[in-house]
Amino acid sequence: MFRYISLTILIILLTTLTQAQTLKSDYLRYIKIAADRGWQDYPRSIEDWKKKPNHHELWGYDAPGGPIYLADLLGYLYQETKDKSYAEKTRDILASYGDLRETYPKEFQAKRAEYRNGVPAISNFFIMPPYSRAYMRIRESGVMDAKTREKIERDLAFSLDHIFYFPEWGAHNRAMLRAESLYYGAVALSYHPNAKRWKQLAETLASDSLKQWEIEDATGYHAVWLYALFSYADISRRDDVLQSPQVKYYLDYFAQLLTPHGNIADFGDAHWNGGWERFVPVYEKAAAIYHNPQYKFVAQELTRRALERMAKSGEQSIVANINVGAGVGSAFTDAHRWADDSIKPQPPTTTSQDALDDLVGKKIVFRDGWDRTSTMMLLNYRDEGDGGLLGRDYLRQNLSVEEEKMHHGHADENSIALLMSGGSVLLHDGGYRPDLPSGQYGAWRADYFHNRVVARKNKRDKTQGVYEFIRNSGAYRKVRTQKIDFLKFKDVDASRTRVIDDELGYQWDRVITWLKNNDLFVVIDGIKILRPDYFTFTNLWHTRQIRSQSERLFDTAVDRIGADELPLNKSLLIYFPENAQGKQVGAFPISRHFQDETAIYQTVSASYKAGDYEYFVTVLRPHATRGDDSFNAANVRLLDIDKAGKAIGLEITDGQEKSVICVKFDLEMDLAREPIGPRYQFDLGKVRYGDFVTDASYLFAKLRGDEVSYSAATMTKILYRDQTLMESLPYTFGLQLDGAPPRTGYPRWRFWEDTVKLKN
Repeated sequence: MFRYISLTILIILLTTLTQAQTLKSDYLRYIKIAADRGWQDYPRSIEDWKKKPNHHELWGYDAPGGPIYLADLLGYLYQETKDKSYAEKTRDILASYGDLRETYPKEFQAKRAEYRNGVPAISNFFIMPPYSRAYMRIRESGVMDAKTREKIERDLAFSLDHIFYFPEWGAHNRAMLRAESLYYGAVALSYHPNAKRWKQLAETLASDSLKQWEIEDATGYHAVWLYALFSYADISRRDDVLQSPQVKYYLDYFAQLLTPHGNIADFGDAHWNGGWERFVPVYEKAAAIYHNPQYKFVAQELTRRALERMAKSGEQSIVANINVGAGVGSAFTDAHRWADDSIKPQPPTTTSQDALDDLVGKKIVFRDGWDRTSTMMLLNYRDEGDGGLLGRDYLRQNLSVEEEKMHHGHADENSIALLMSGGSVLLHDGGYRPDLPSGQYGAWRADYFHNRVVARKNKRDKTQGVYEFIRNSGAYRKVRTQKIDFLKFKDVDASRTRVIDDELGYQWDRVITWLKNNDLFVVIDGIKILRPDYFTFTNLWHTRQIRSQSERLFDTAVDRIGADELPLNKSLLIYFPENAQGKQVGAFPISRHFQDETAIYQTVSASYKAGDYEYFVTVLRPHATRGDDSFNAANVRLLDIDKAGKAIGLEITDGQEKSVICVKFDLEMDLAREPIGPRYQFDLGKVRYGDFVTDASYLFAKLRGDEVSYSAATMTKILYRDQTLMESLPYTFGLQLDGAPPRTGYPRWRFWEDTVKLKN
């Protein structure tokens, strides 16, 4: 109890201390703290690394990044203060860095063709720009003699030449890092005889990313790519790049993915809370360029929440004194350079929306606000897509990437990557990977590590565990995805997205309804069989703790993700209301995101004909961890329908109010075979859901007293107990395909909502 109260007080104190805007002076203070602390620790860190170097037979020489990030900070502080002691420290780090190659085993060097002329001092292109940057900042400081200058420049030049052994290209992070490194090197050593070819290769590698779409789908690498793009534009003086529609798109895209936790939601190859420091300078620069207070808000929230997490993990109460470390401090040097204090942060005003489209982003965010207790759900339905084909195929043929959705993506199509409410994380993504190229069974990229439906051929034997049956090597299998619909109504927000698996022969629509006033999500998964076969379908949800459970109801909680301890203000009820024969419910242990978790499932095995449908219904109910919850599973029931298998209806009773959700799986049943316009026919497409009859693809209705409120999409008519709530009006349609005279038909409405008084 005392620990809980102390933690609460600490959080309140941290919140109070960090409400003010993050200013340029704040970034500079954190840079100085990190530089001073880093310099104190520098000798010991080098000696510790020498005792346990990270060399790898696969990756080769792997020099530490910390010293170079530290040099970057020290060089920046010299530039800001003109204190030569900073320049001297920078000089000493840069000049001695190449000596670390002496730790590399000669037998390793002999096995690598690219090391035949020597090992590069800077083995990692992540730290090449900071190396060049640090050198440029101090080379005119007067602290270097000719011998030291020659050594630094020789090491840098040899490392730049080394990139030519593998000039990896494509619109992705590693190519952009190489381009950034080469351009920085060409500027730093502009007189060098190879400077022209460094610059040429930099421009070649950057060309796939400048004003183009990126081919990755992974939060961690989006941050790397975007920061490298901004840094490249800066050093190459390509200001036009940051004005491109693509860059503006990505800025708005990631802003919509900011979570109540204060990080960018993780998906694909990413770690929870990872990459935030690279987004910060990007959004500071973007706020200044576009004079956009919402971009400033993103930079501030990322910084504020990260500092709070650091303070909490280090049991510090004064955020202003935190040592962010050299790596974060290096990114902060750009944040300090690019920030404009005159831009005042303002949170976005948007709620649920596409993030940002259905061609590139392919994500949908459900949210009711931008504070720490807001509800947010992220649905990711991104496939590989058609863009960047040459770059994707180049990676496919060069690297061990069988488990990836090109590039750095997961088999997470139609997966719910995040659910938060009341400050608590209720569902989260699977994490990057525990090993190279992936962990066991494709961990954690394979489909069964995500909150989605998994399909397999053949029948699962009753004695065979679900996890044993569905898991395999984890190799990614290409699928296609589409957004069918996304609508924001008065009472609900609703999405419908589709996965098409041509290889296995099925398509899967995930329909999500968020009852906003109830803070309750209903997830309906409709699966259409495209080719006859025996299938096993499994609906998966992952959690850390099962607090209690009954036959089809689980009360769950996520207490931590990795080292990050999370608030337990709310828990999540996961309920499967359907009790059909043949479907089984259970749970099994699973490893995700470097921790032990539990997968909750509903599964079914059956023989299907082409055109058959299967479905799952899941109710997700965030509720207060302490105290009573008003949710009663008995108040959720499936409705009787007259076209079983092709549609589904659900009724939720809440006191004197009833809510009805009606979803049509078969969106083609309305179509007449004759080539007449319009082909939509109410009599063909109508479905009876209890007391409702409609041809709508989606209907939400709320019954209170003597009135019914409804919200519906793509329909011509809605009836309740034979009372017409809405209907399309007759219209004359000409230009018939069969050459016949104009016909009278009924146009389909896009969507509509209304409240109607019921007749006695």
